[in-house]
Amino acid sequence: MSDIIVKIIFGVLATFGFAVIFRLKPSHWPFATIVGLGACVTYFLFNEVVNSVFIPNIMAALVCSFLSEAFARFCKAPATVFILPGCIALVPGSTLYYSMSNLLNADYAAAAQNLLVTAEVAIAIGGGIIIASLLKIVVFKTMDKIKSKCNL
Repeated sequence: MSDIIVKIIFGVLATFGFAVIFRLKPSHWPFATIVGLGACVTYFLFNEVVNSVFIPNIMAALVCSFLSEAFARFCKAPATVFILPGCIALVPGSTLYYSMSNLLNADYAAAAQNLLVTAEVAIAIGGGIIIASLLKIVVFKTMDKIKSKCNL
């Protein structure tokens, strides 16, 4: 089995696990898991093409947010219910761990490098979610204006 496929499987399992830990309704578990799957697949697709951590993470966060918004409308639930477990697989746990380990070992250069990568990933995830939410607002306001003009 390919290394990427194993990582995707464990990312989906982590998403499902956090859906259970966050006490989502059991009827929302499959949707949250699909959001995590979409985020993982998007991340690895862009990670193969781009030699950066920012672009794959922001694109995965965008997909996660768009899927969450769609499932939120379908399930009549807040989008946050699906965004939180869906983005868990994107969280840079290893770089945060290594930065703290390097700080304890007084290797400040390596710690700073890992903290910068962690901050870059965190900004990408947050930025992707914000961009998707803003696009949703713009699209729905535009649709409402079109509907109101058509009804005249």
